[in-house]
Amino acid sequence: MSGPQQKRSQANTAGDDGDASQPTTKLWTALKLPPIIYFSHGALVKWRRERELYEAAVIARCQESSESLAAVMTPVISTIHRRLLKTFCELELKMSVSEMTNDRLITAINQILATMMNDQIPNVHAIMNQHLRMDLRQKDVKARVLNYFDKFDELIEEYGAGFAVPRPRSDGEAQYTALV
Repeated sequence: MSGPQQKRSQANTAGDDGDASQPTTKLWTALKLPPIIYFSHGALVKWRRERELYEAAVIARCQESSESLAAVMTPVISTIHRRLLKTFCELELKMSVSEMTNDRLITAINQILATMMNDQIPNVHAIMNQHLRMDLRQKDVKARVLNYFDKFDELIEEYGAGFAVPRPRSDGEAQYTALV
């Protein structure tokens, strides 16, 4: 008396009576590569934020798959339209495109980001007053302080105002312990 056998889904690789010893293969989705479209300060701030997310995803992928980081990571110079790169090299950097390297482009972008658009410093006090709040509902004081500093760093990145606000010491211990 055998009844109809139940079909198992292809997705069930380790069911009740399945063999879980089969190796699994991870499939990677294509990572969205942020292009450089404009050389304006605001566009580059947004681009750098997206590029950092892209680089973190590539690093995580390489750590899990043992792939070479150099083989997977797309250089910055490959993410910019050729005509825009040519114009930027000739007019801003006074060099030919053939002389441009990935490191030189990153240095030039960092120099643009280190200054403000038309030398106008944003009103940091107004930005912080509007967006930066300590969550007093959080009972854990250490978590409250860490969240506050995380939001502070997020605002500095978002508004590209890192040059206007002095960074704490590299260890950050004195500022952190003074607050906690």
